[in-house]
Amino acid sequence: MRIGTLMSIRTFMGLLGPPIVGYICDRLESRKIIFIISMVLMAIFVAPLTFYGDLMLAISIGVVGFLWEPQQSVLDSWILETSAHTAHNYGFMRAWGSIGFAIIVTVFGQIIERFGWRVHFLGYGIIAFIVVIIAFNIKDNSYSELQQKKESETAVENKKQNKNISPEDRELAAAKEVEVELEDKNIMRLFKNPDYIFILFITLLIFIPNQMLFVYLAPIIRSVGGNSTDLGYTLFFNALSEAPIFFVAKYFLEKYKTNSLLLFSAFFYLLRFIIAAAATSPVYFLFFGMLQSLSFGVFLVTVRYYVKLVAPPALKTTAQSIAMMSAFGAAGIIGSLLGGYLIDNYGMAVMFRVGISLALIAVLVLAYVVIRERKSLEKTD
Repeated sequence: MRIGTLMSIRTFMGLLGPPIVGYICDRLESRKIIFIISMVLMAIFVAPLTFYGDLMLAISIGVVGFLWEPQQSVLDSWILETSAHTAHNYGFMRAWGSIGFAIIVTVFGQIIERFGWRVHFLGYGIIAFIVVIIAFNIKDNSYSELQQKKESETAVENKKQNKNISPEDRELAAAKEVEVELEDKNIMRLFKNPDYIFILFITLLIFIPNQMLFVYLAPIIRSVGGNSTDLGYTLFFNALSEAPIFFVAKYFLEKYKTNSLLLFSAFFYLLRFIIAAAATSPVYFLFFGMLQSLSFGVFLVTVRYYVKLVAPPALKTTAQSIAMMSAFGAAGIIGSLLGGYLIDNYGMAVMFRVGISLALIAVLVLAYVVIRERKSLEKTD
C-alpha cells in the first residue's frame, strides 16, 4: 500500500506538471532557465532519497513527478524551435537519449548490485550536476523567432502611428499590446484547434493499451515463464531499438505526410499488442521490445513535428507538454486502473483483447483520414 500510494502521488503530480511547466516556459520565453531550475531541484530532492522518512519520501516523489514529466517536452521543444535545421535533425538528437537510457540502466544496474541504492541515488545527483553545467553553456535561441516576429510587428505599428502621440494614447497602446500577448498565450486556444484535439485523441487510443502493457509487464512476462532477467532484456532492447529510427527520422519526415506516419506507427503498436497477447514464452517479448522503434520511435518524432505545425507560436512548449501528458499522464492513469480492473475481474486475456481493440480503432481512424486526404488530393489534381 505504501508503494502504491507513492506511485499514485508521482503519477498525479506528473499529470499536473507538463501543462504548468510548459506554460511557464512559454510565459517567460525561456526553456533553458526552467530546465536548469528543474534539474537542480530534482537533484536536491533525489540525491539524499535513502535518508528520508515516509513524509519526506512522499514530498520528494511528488516534486520529482511534477518536474520530471515535462522535461522531455521542454528539451524536445528546445530542439524543434531553435531553427529549421535542428527541427529536421530532432530524431538524430533524440536518438542519443535512447542510447543514454540503455547505457545508464545497464551501468546503474551493476552499481546497485555492487554498492547499493544509496550510491545509486547519489549518482543521480552527480549526473544531474553535469547536465546543468552543459545546459549553462548552451544558448537558448528557441524563442528568437517569436521575439523577432513581435519586434517586427511593433516596428510596423510604430511607423503607422503618429510620432507626436500623447502619453495617454501610448499607455493605451501598451495595454492593448499586453492584452494581445495574453490572448496569444491563452491555453484554451489549443482546445479550440481541431487538429490538436485529433492528435490528443489518437494518442489516448494508442497509449491506454500501451500503458496497460508496460505497467503490468513484469507479471505478464512472469505468466509465460519469464523472470527479472527477461524483463531486463526486454527493456534493454526496447530502449536500444529506438535509436536507429531516430537517426533517420529527418528523411521520412521530409518524404511522408504526418498522418501516414501515424498510421504506420499505430499498425506496429497493434502488432506489438498482438505479439504480447500471443506470447507463450519470454522470447516473444524480445521481438516486442525490438518493435519499439517502428511504433514509439516513429510515433514520438511524428507527434512532435505534428504539434509543432499546428500549435500557436506562443504556446509551443505548452502544446508539446499537454500532448505528452495525454500519452504518459492521462493514458497512464486510465491504463493502470483499467488494466488492473480487467486482470483482477476477467483475466489477462480480456485485458489484451481490450488493448488490441483500442489500438485497432486508432488504426482504422488513421486509415480513414489518410484515404480521405489522398482522395482530396486526387480531386484537386
